[in-house]
Amino acid sequence: MLKPLLPIALLVALAVLIAGCSSSQQSTAPEATVPSSTNTVTSDAQLNTILQQSCYQCHSTGGKAPWYAAVSPTYLAANSARGVLNFSDWQTYDAQKKSEALKGIAASVNKGSMPPGDYTALDHSARLTDDEKQALLKWASQPAIPAH
Repeated sequence: MLKPLLPIALLVALAVLIAGCSSSQQSTAPEATVPSSTNTVTSDAQLNTILQQSCYQCHSTGGKAPWYAAVSPTYLAANSARGVLNFSDWQTYDAQKKSEALKGIAASVNKGSMPPGDYTALDHSARLTDDEKQALLKWASQPAIPAH
């Protein structure tokens, strides 16, 4: 009984994979994930772009994954990710909370656990290049500046 369903399941999986690969070539972040100029994380526009493209889907209130990536187990747990780090609330973090978040970002990027592999396998635009990783690590190693 399962043998006739196997080829159909493989075709469906292949179609989803192809659709995901072909539609992940976005050059800009979706409008819902772009922060307002008063709610940016850093004054570095390049770094904000990296965060928007690779982090905001799970780590911001307005984050929304593409339909084909929203099935990854990591994205399905995004509400808990926002509880740990929510870039939408970054401006409300005090210096200690920002410092702790930056340490966590550095550790996660260094280990290669962020962005998660199961998510980037589906949303290729969220993958970090080596240069993007280095930019994030450089930023995360800076001391947090107290809010004024």
